[in-house]
Amino acid sequence: MIGDTIIPVRASKAHAEKSSGALLYSEDVFAQRRFAIVVAAIAVACVGGGLWLLLGANQVSDGVGLLAAGTLLAGILRLFAVLHVRVQNEGLHARFGPWGLNLPAGQIDSARAETYRWGSYYGWGMRWGRDEGRPGRAMSVPFLRSGVIVETKEGGRHYINSRRPEELAAAVNRIAEDLDGAKV
Repeated sequence: MIGDTIIPVRASKAHAEKSSGALLYSEDVFAQRRFAIVVAAIAVACVGGGLWLLLGANQVSDGVGLLAAGTLLAGILRLFAVLHVRVQNEGLHARFGPWGLNLPAGQIDSARAETYRWGSYYGWGMRWGRDEGRPGRAMSVPFLRSGVIVETKEGGRHYINSRRPEELAAAVNRIAEDLDGAKV
């Protein structure tokens, strides 16, 4: 898939202790191209229509409204069309633009690959909901159903989209196990 970046890294426990910020996994999960193209085309049409209303038809209020709607839609697409997922020794980070989920390694119990259950979070993007009765958050791009469920020691359940969920689950489990092994 064009745009997917996966960097699996193996680090020894000695190296992990020296460098707490070591990158174990990195992935940029893009929304499906067809979806992004349709949303971008609508945004461009709104901006173009707004400019025409402003400059050609001298309808200022309608032109400004349509121009603002197109700009807002383009901004939303820019922020939520790619999910940045990083696993480092200190924890899991999943972000849409400036907003996201940061789970310290000490809070993570386990992770496993699982299909996205739309009914648990009712949508895409950053979502809060209940998965099998447990509170949690989902970080998902439109129309991608593969990802990872991360269970926390406090009983939370978080869903993170991934095009390579087995690798992401292995990296998350690795940091949770390394932390548990260091405490023994």
